[in-house]
Order: sequence, then C-alpha cells, then structure tokens
Amino acid sequence: MTFTPIIAFSCIAATFAVGDYIALKTKGIISTFITAITAFILFGSVLKLFPGNMVDLSGLSSIIPTFGMTLILTNLGSTLELNELKKEWRTILVSLAGVAGIVVLGFTLGQLIFGREYALSAIAPIAGGIVATMISGDTANAAGRPDIAAYTASVMAIQILVGLPIASFCLRKSAAKYIAKGMHRANPLKSGKQLNLRLIPTTPKSLNNSTAHFARLAIAGALAQALANLTGINATICYLAVGLLASATGLIEKNSLKLAGGDGVMLLATYAYCATSFLTMTFSQFAAILLPVIGMLLIGAVGIMALSVVMGMLFKWDPFLSAAVGLACMLGYPVTYAVAMEVVNGAAADGSISETEVQNLTNQFLPKMLIAGVASVSVVSVVLAGMIAPMIFA
Repeated sequence: MTFTPIIAFSCIAATFAVGDYIALKTKGIISTFITAITAFILFGSVLKLFPGNMVDLSGLSSIIPTFGMTLILTNLGSTLELNELKKEWRTILVSLAGVAGIVVLGFTLGQLIFGREYALSAIAPIAGGIVATMISGDTANAAGRPDIAAYTASVMAIQILVGLPIASFCLRKSAAKYIAKGMHRANPLKSGKQLNLRLIPTTPKSLNNSTAHFARLAIAGALAQALANLTGINATICYLAVGLLASATGLIEKNSLKLAGGDGVMLLATYAYCATSFLTMTFSQFAAILLPVIGMLLIGAVGIMALSVVMGMLFKWDPFLSAAVGLACMLGYPVTYAVAMEVVNGAAADGSISETEVQNLTNQFLPKMLIAGVASVSVVSVVLAGMIAPMIFA
C-alpha cells in the first residue's frame, strides 16, 4: 500500500482515537499515550506497516515547528490565571523538590550503579523535554560519544512509559480520596485579594468566531516571539507569559484555541510529534541501552516522589497528589493535561457526580499538573542541563 498524506493522517488519528477510547473505558489506567506508543512500535519498527516518516507524511509534523507550538503554548498561557498562579505557589515548590530529587539520586545512586556518563547525561532529560535533551546530546556528540547522545534521546523518548503509569495511578488515588471525603462538593473558597487586569471588554458577538480567535491568538504569539528575540528570554517562557497576560487583559479569551475550533487538530499534531520517534525505534537499538535507560528513569522517579512527598508534607498535601505533581516533569504538556483530564473524566464516567462537581475536580487537579509541568520542563530542566553538561565528561 502506498502511503499518501491522507492515509498517514487517518492512521495517526485512528491510533489516538483508539487510545482515547481505551483510556475512557479503563478510567485512565491505560493512557492514550501508552496505547499510541505501543501501536507505533508494533506497526512501525516491528511489522513495518507504518512508515518511519508517517508523521512527516501526514503533514502534522510541519504544524508544530512552524506555527503550532507558538499557538499551543500561547493558548496554554491563556488557560493559566494570575490568581491561580498565586494560589498554586505550593505546586511550584513541590515540582521543584521533585527535580531536586532527580539530581540527588542521579549524582549518588545513579553514578554508583551506572557510572558518571550514563547517570549525569540522563538527569536533565528526565527533568525536562526536548531542549534539555538536545543540550545533553550536543555535549555527548562534541565529546565523540554518539552512543551517549542516543541514550539521552531514548531517555526522553520513553520516560513517559515510566512516569505516566505512576503519575496516573497516584492521581487516580488522590482523586478517589478527594471524592471519598466529599471535597468535590465543597464550594472553593477564594482567599486573599483577587487580581483583575481586564482592560478589553468581553468579545462582542461579531468577533466571536473562529478566524477572529485564531487571529488574536496568533498576534499574541507573534508579540511573544518578538519579546523573546529582543530580550533573549526563553521563547517558551515568553509564550506562556504573554498568553497569561493577554488573557488577563482581554486581548485574547481564555482557551482561545478551543474557541477557534483548532484545539483538536493541534493536540493531535502535538501527540503525534511527541510519539514519532517510536516509529523507527528498533528493538535491537533499544535493547543495547535498555538497562541504564530504565534504571535511571526508575531512580529518577524514586527521587522525584521522595522529595515531592516530603515537600508536600509541609503543606499537608495528600502524598499521592504530591508524587503526581512531582512526576509532571517526566510528562510535560500535553500529557500533563491529558492525564489530569483522563482521571477527571474517569471519575465522572458513571454519572454519579454533577457537572459542578466535575469542574471542582478539574480545578483541583488540572492547574497543578499544568503548572508543575511548565515550571519543571520549560524552565528548570533547561537551566539544569546547562549546569550539568560540562560535568558529564569532565
């Protein structure tokens, strides 16, 4: 069969559709990403039914590096609120404690078991995403160690397989306890002074259409990009910050991508982009570095959970929630969004709780996972990679 762009797109969409169905039926126990990754490896590198360039062929991969990630991250910033960030300062500290746990165990137990190069080169990728991995990989290539570069890429590529089941389990346990205590029925109390920076009135009906929302979101993204170019600040931080401020002031509406009707295809493109490496990952290549990859990921997960729970105890958090928030660094967006919503939707699947109670659950878990992922993946891991990279081959 000749793979045309529409066939490639249909295979990708069908794969994630099946994943969504399984996630819903299992109440998040089997995540969409687990199903998709399994399918990509099986039908890609094993059975050769999916071509290695399937994501490129579908056109989805061109969306993310051109304009997609700008819109997605700016839109993600719009879903955050200043009042929520002020409220979730504990979340940020719990997330940072989790990253500290990776560093502590990586430099100690990781080095003891797997050696300096494997241990240190894995720390930043475990704590973050593609940028942190690129920094570590570039250092390895510069040192003439392409095997370590491939290792760091594998750590990033499969960290979700370790982090996601644990995070999903912890979040489901926390949600079950939250519901059992009846806390989802309580009206959330607003503490302290609420910030209101709205300068532009609510969108009039004449401009409440998909093209207008796309245009405003794109303008906000362009402003963020210009800010990044002028100041040298990390572009991701600028997108999130401008999205947050643009939503707060009314330049864009909260979650404009959804209002524009573009959230579905953007999320599909992001999911496919994140999973594309599994189409060409052969078992022989994977087996050569399997032990240190899995070993360091498990060590990292233990470190994350240990210090996250300790930090959470200071705030009297549920230990399962603390662990899930810490593990957000192994997931990143959009998986942090997906795992939180899968847990919420799973809890509401039997219709036993009202829409208001579902929203209370969402407000309890979604902001924490999103903010934790942003704090660790977008900011801390990149700084961490720059600090550790010179030490790997020293």
